[in-house]
Amino acid sequence: ADLMPPMLGEMPAVHDEPEEPDELTCPICYTIFRDPVHLVGEHRGSGRGVYERDAIISFWRRRPLASFFGGAPLSSAAMLPAVGTRREVGDWLARNPGCTPSGWPSRDVGAPSTQAELDQLSREIERLAAVRSAAEAIEAAEAARGINGAAAEAALAVLRAQASAVRIRGPSPGRREYTGRYVRCDRLPLVDGRFAFAKEGEPDKMLWYARNGFWHAGRAVDLGRQTGYLIVSDSSGSPEHIMGEWQVESGRGFIPAPQL
Repeated sequence: ADLMPPMLGEMPAVHDEPEEPDELTCPICYTIFRDPVHLVGEHRGSGRGVYERDAIISFWRRRPLASFFGGAPLSSAAMLPAVGTRREVGDWLARNPGCTPSGWPSRDVGAPSTQAELDQLSREIERLAAVRSAAEAIEAAEAARGINGAAAEAALAVLRAQASAVRIRGPSPGRREYTGRYVRCDRLPLVDGRFAFAKEGEPDKMLWYARNGFWHAGRAVDLGRQTGYLIVSDSSGSPEHIMGEWQVESGRGFIPAPQL
């Protein structure tokens, strides 16, 4: 008798996804580089000088010129295209033709940023850093002996050059009466190094920064206090530069208002 077992069907081959190399991954967004840039102010030999362009710009818009790995801030936002890193990404894609890196919509690397585009972004970040530094300098001067001296006056001039009116707009889950246009109050004393703003036509509603690191929209009688009905964690020197997510007081605490 034939005692051989019936032939089993062949098992499908298992193809492991290739491991994405750490050296080609942005330390901020954890995806393989598509538009890598060198930060001129970071030491290239440290291995910390290359980032995905959009990731470092998003980080800097909230913390201008901060070092992602901590330590002293950078002296400039100058960037250069990381040509060598981009070439290595292309080589890795060629060795792994069936793989789309995680977080990528397709295998298309796209066009790199031009130096002119990077220079424009660098100027934007350096302006944000200058405004924040001016506000912090005035805040320190206020705490020490009041605003005086050439350095404080120069910092004040930087703040005066920012927007004289701002608008809080967008759908809000509550306290919609605090959305609208706010006008800078040039005649009021600065509040923790920043100008306060009053709602146009409703001066009993104001927008101000407080020492807790939040901007607040609330009652004028609370000006300078760490309270409000709309708040956002952001230490920008002027409110038009705010990048944080607003929160709204709901009666039972604060809830996110991502569309404000």
